[in-house]
Amino acid sequence: MTRLLHLLPRSLMGRIFAVFSLTMLVFLAGGLALFYRYQFLQHIEETQDSAMTLVEVAAQTIEDSAVIGDYDTVRRTLSKMLVQSPFKSAAFLDVTGGRIRLEAPPLPPSQAAPDWMRDLVAEKLYDVNRVANVGGKDYGVVRLSFDERKLAAQMWSVVVETSVLALVVFAISLGLMRTLLRRWLDNLGRLRLFENDVTAGRITAAAALHADAPSEIQEAIQAVNRSADSLRAQFGQRIDALMNSLMQHKSAMDQAAIVCEVDTDGLIAEVNELFIANSGFTRAELVGMPLGAVGRPADPDHGWQPGPQVWNGEVALAGRNGVRQWRRTIVPMFEGERIERYICIDIDITERKEFERAIVENAKRQTLIAELGRKALADNDLDELFAEAAEAAARGLGTPGAALFEAAADGSVLLRAAAGRLAGAQGQHLAAAGLLPQPPDLPLRPWMAPLAEQHGLERGLDACIGSADSPFGLIGVYDDGLRNFGPDDANFLRGIGNILATAIERRDARNRLTYLAQYDPLTSLPNRRHLALGLEQALARAAAQERRAAVMFIDLDRFKNVNDMLGHGVGDQLLVQAAARLQACAREGELVARLGGDEFAVVLPDVAGDDDTAALAAEIIQSLAQPFYLQGQALFVSASVGIASYPEHGDNAEILLKSADTAMYGAKNDGRNTYQFFARAMHENAALRLQTEAQLRQALERGEFLLHYQPKLDLADATVSGFEALLRWNHPQRGLVPPLEFVSILEDTGLILPVGEWVIGEVCRQLKAWQADGLPLAPVAINLSARQLQQDDLAGAIERIVVGAGVTPTLLEFELTESMLMTNPEAAVETLSRIKALGMRLSVDDFGTGYSSLAYLKRFPLDALKIDRTFVRDLPHDSDDALITKAVIRLAHSLNLKVVAEGVENVEQIRELEKYNCDEIQGYYVSRPLPAQGAAAMLVDKQLAPV
Repeated sequence: MTRLLHLLPRSLMGRIFAVFSLTMLVFLAGGLALFYRYQFLQHIEETQDSAMTLVEVAAQTIEDSAVIGDYDTVRRTLSKMLVQSPFKSAAFLDVTGGRIRLEAPPLPPSQAAPDWMRDLVAEKLYDVNRVANVGGKDYGVVRLSFDERKLAAQMWSVVVETSVLALVVFAISLGLMRTLLRRWLDNLGRLRLFENDVTAGRITAAAALHADAPSEIQEAIQAVNRSADSLRAQFGQRIDALMNSLMQHKSAMDQAAIVCEVDTDGLIAEVNELFIANSGFTRAELVGMPLGAVGRPADPDHGWQPGPQVWNGEVALAGRNGVRQWRRTIVPMFEGERIERYICIDIDITERKEFERAIVENAKRQTLIAELGRKALADNDLDELFAEAAEAAARGLGTPGAALFEAAADGSVLLRAAAGRLAGAQGQHLAAAGLLPQPPDLPLRPWMAPLAEQHGLERGLDACIGSADSPFGLIGVYDDGLRNFGPDDANFLRGIGNILATAIERRDARNRLTYLAQYDPLTSLPNRRHLALGLEQALARAAAQERRAAVMFIDLDRFKNVNDMLGHGVGDQLLVQAAARLQACAREGELVARLGGDEFAVVLPDVAGDDDTAALAAEIIQSLAQPFYLQGQALFVSASVGIASYPEHGDNAEILLKSADTAMYGAKNDGRNTYQFFARAMHENAALRLQTEAQLRQALERGEFLLHYQPKLDLADATVSGFEALLRWNHPQRGLVPPLEFVSILEDTGLILPVGEWVIGEVCRQLKAWQADGLPLAPVAINLSARQLQQDDLAGAIERIVVGAGVTPTLLEFELTESMLMTNPEAAVETLSRIKALGMRLSVDDFGTGYSSLAYLKRFPLDALKIDRTFVRDLPHDSDDALITKAVIRLAHSLNLKVVAEGVENVEQIRELEKYNCDEIQGYYVSRPLPAQGAAAMLVDKQLAPV
């Protein structure tokens, strides 16, 4: 709506005329549209009706002619129908397929109507069809097709004629309306003439009224007269108020701005109080003084000169109040075309200029900070960065000297970098008593004062680099005057210090990462990567000098037990102590490294022979075999050492390490706590071990494990007192595999846990089978491994299996070794007590070969001790073995424990053990391990032959 109003003329006459014209045009167009629609529909209807009447009349003639076959008459009838008719064609279609078709002459192009009208007519008309039927028989069809062009031309002629007539009427109406409007609005034109006369002062009376003017215009003229009277009164009031406001503005200007009047010669004629106060001159001094003497232009080449233009600029006033900055505007005051005087308005912008200067200075400093930060990120050379920092500090604070000091361990400081006057002093050491905060009442630190005096510097400001607790040093600036450094200066210097501290931290972190890439963080020994580099270098020197070299691969035996039983914290402490012992054993030039976990290596760059290497290996084994005192208890581990020599066992680091690793596993398989040199056959053994491990993982599922039972003999009555269940592996190709070949692999891989549970279950099953067969039962001993003793809730697992099998618990006995018990005695006491509470027996196997503590031995809920075969083998001939065996038996009996002697193979040994009151014996003399059927046979006849 608003846009439409903008399109209307600005004058009243134009708007009335435009509204009238649009209204007339709308009504005229609407009326014509309704008229045309009515005429169109009526004409179509009449044409259709006329066509139907015509075809009915002509049909009688055509029917009569068709009956007698007079088709000429039919043709003439059709031709007459096309004359002065709205049809385009007339046709008679005979039932036999004959056709008579006549076309009307085409319409001349000059009479053609627009296509849209022709299409409109064509939509409303349809062809007329009349069946010629005589006596109920059809003779054909009369078809008339309308000529839409002819009908459209007729309608278009009507549209054109009526439109021309309507336009003529519209034009006449507009002319008449314009004439009337002009006559009526002439009174308003007289009102404008009246306004001009009033403005020119020719008349002051009211505007005249004419009787022939419309009443609305007369009322408008009267309203104008009333408004004019009111404006005259208000105009006088406004002039008075304006004069009063001008006086107030002048007073406010005098209070807020520094103002003076200047005559046409440029001399000060009058000043306000602010001008006097801010200039520092008296009124008498100022009056008559050239304006140029009060304020020196910032641009001398464009100073003010009297003239007609307004002058703007900045001036500096050096008065009694110091140097002030003014923004000056000089405005010429005219009287007619002549300059009467000048008004000079000054605004004190000293604070603003100082603020701008501070912003520029701060931006400059921020740029220096950013540039220094960028260099700190991009450059790894701290010396160059320190020099840049000293230069940036001097430039940013505008001082003649700057310095960067590094704190030394002895409390002194080193002048690491300097700029300006102090550049020549770089590298000097100053005797400072630490980097304590600078006393606020001193312009310089005491230790800096002598150096500053040498270079004419009197005052300084410094900032700490790094944290206050452990600072790297100081960055300081020094001035030769009495300059007072402000907070912004201190912040800038601290910013530089923070950047330097970050750069130093990055350097330290990079060095730390470099160290961690080469060294083990726990033991501080070289890691595997460093070892490889050191070994390669050692081999290169050995090759150049045609010497031999060697590498040792060291693994701590049963270290996992320490971690599992006492935690990784204790294990880490043990590794640190072990690393220290290895370093103590290593000779000058030999490299000790930690490869990971409990594995270490030693590189021997120059060896005289295998004896030299073996001596060092033995020393290492002996050193690591000593007890480790951790958390108030002694822990024992041993070491297996593999040795590979250059050039016999390999010509590069990778092959040598692999060979030493293989030799180390050979030492483990040989009983641990020993060393072995690499041999070619070890590769085959390692491959066989891997193959065996893979086969063992499927042996349990395939049912390849079985148990043999070795009987124990009671010496008192020569009866079978029990059996020991021994695990066997019935390999599908190799047959029965000796336990020494696979039990250790079960331990190392953890397969001993499911296999151990299978053994307990199988013993229970066999006891139930013997019981079902009516055989007298004897207890069966089962060996527990170290991994089983460490597993969670071992007692619960045993109880679940035994109760599930329905076996009496007293028929089961569990054997453990000394070393297993002493790994974590506290945990062992708890686990064994739970097993003992279930009603099962406990015994210590291979007693005498470990490091048993008698104090702990009393705490373990044991039932028997088994003397290791090493003490029985040489009886009765070895007196030492005899004394040890006798002492063990007495000790066991004093603790109410039964004694079983293992490895008994002859009668002499039995006689000697009888003298010592040994309770039971076990060995090949009694029987080799038997399958279940053989053991059952011994149960049938528990009494053995007299010995």
